[in-house]
Amino acid sequence: MKNKRLFQPLIVFFIPVLILLVLATPPVWTTLTGEEIKLQTAPVDPTDLFRGNYVDLHYEIESLKLSQLDDSIVSDFKRKNIGDYKKVYVRLKQDSDGLYKVDLVTKEKPSNGMYLNGKLEIPYELKKAATIQVRYGLDNYYASEEKAKGMETAATIKPAVALVKVKNGHAVLTKITVE
Repeated sequence: MKNKRLFQPLIVFFIPVLILLVLATPPVWTTLTGEEIKLQTAPVDPTDLFRGNYVDLHYEIESLKLSQLDDSIVSDFKRKNIGDYKKVYVRLKQDSDGLYKVDLVTKEKPSNGMYLNGKLEIPYELKKAATIQVRYGLDNYYASEEKAKGMETAATIKPAVALVKVKNGHAVLTKITVE
């Protein structure tokens, strides 16, 4: 009976710890074992009242042309609600500058090559949409106030490049450089 009373508080303590470990494992594993790629960025805003100092990023690979979508995705738009997000896989290819660009967006997980998991926003009118947005969860890079403002200023003169670790479609932003 005494063992039960001692064991129950330990279980209550370890459940939240276990949940935190499970949530932290994919980003840590991606950072340690993922392949590093470069993505072209454009910083937007260096500060936020509630979240502190960071650089808000937009990536070239977030704005897609309709021609970059697989036909199966376009047919799925008719069955979804406007403003919903659809899980997609964005296959990437490396250009001559070493930056990665979008090759094709599919519903099916690629069996090889570099790809990212993304969420495709369903547009109001597909035929009138010039571009379609994809979110990767790489929008913010936290930095000190001086560094964040310096990066924003430097990025207005030269392009900023994000160094991202990728493993099985999961991406972790590790560094921003201004070239």
